[in-house]
Amino acid sequence: MTYKSSKLKFDGDKLTGVDGELTLLGVTKPVNLTVSDFKCGAHPINKKAMCGANASATIKRTEFGLSAYVPAISDEVKLEIQIEAVKD
Repeated sequence: MTYKSSKLKFDGDKLTGVDGELTLLGVTKPVNLTVSDFKCGAHPINKKAMCGANASATIKRTEFGLSAYVPAISDEVKLEIQIEAVKD
């Protein structure tokens, strides 16, 4: 699974979303991530500049070729990603 971003969305200085493409099992589809809890500041241990956030999206697994056991197992899957970036 890979995700390649193409556009960052901001509300002022706050990151609120990311547009990009998700590739899963060789199938690539556009997926927009919703970003929450975006914060930047000094890392509590090494004092380097850092940012962190939570990102989420809901995909239909059948759109990526994962159709086993649908509808007994939900087709919709929520992706939840925690991000931490430290400036070197």
